[in-house]
Amino acid sequence: MDLMKVGPPNTCSKYMRKEGQLFGRGTGKGQKPTLISCSTGVCRPGWSAMIEFQLKIDSKITREIVPLIITCFSEAGRVNAVRFPCPEETDEVLIESWNTSLEEDLLHDRHKVAGLFNDPKFAHGYVEIADEDAEAVLRSLTELRLFIRETRLREFIDHELENGDFTLSQKSKDNQFNYLAYVILAEVQEGLIKCLV
Repeated sequence: MDLMKVGPPNTCSKYMRKEGQLFGRGTGKGQKPTLISCSTGVCRPGWSAMIEFQLKIDSKITREIVPLIITCFSEAGRVNAVRFPCPEETDEVLIESWNTSLEEDLLHDRHKVAGLFNDPKFAHGYVEIADEDAEAVLRSLTELRLFIRETRLREFIDHELENGDFTLSQKSKDNQFNYLAYVILAEVQEGLIKCLV
């Protein structure tokens, strides 16, 4: 068995096994490759597919903008999480449990997207995450894009952000950078959704 990428360049690819080789090396007769996942701190046999793709945005731009994305991510983490009211409930214990559960889910999602941002390849326009983390990353990227929209892109109207119907060079340098951060995160979301469909 070996690992090979499936899909054309610059699109998402998942690793697949191919008979006869593992990691490009042939297996001898009687050898059985053991795939190990140590991500939980306890090694156990298993295999996790990876989602991997390259952003269309020039890597010079991503290298310039990623520090801003990380700054926004840190700022968003310091803001109190949005509370979603427990539907038609008056029991204080249930409401507290509801809010605690939501906070834990948000922290879990933020932890997964932090892994993406900490990957040195991300600054060069490469996205690589475990298949099982994709939905958590999508949720956290949505939260981050909303934060950027509400705190850093107030000068833009929704129509401009949705359609790109404006001249970027006519905006201030800060707004240009904030808009590019917003667009990079949107492209990551779009790529993940294509890989999941």
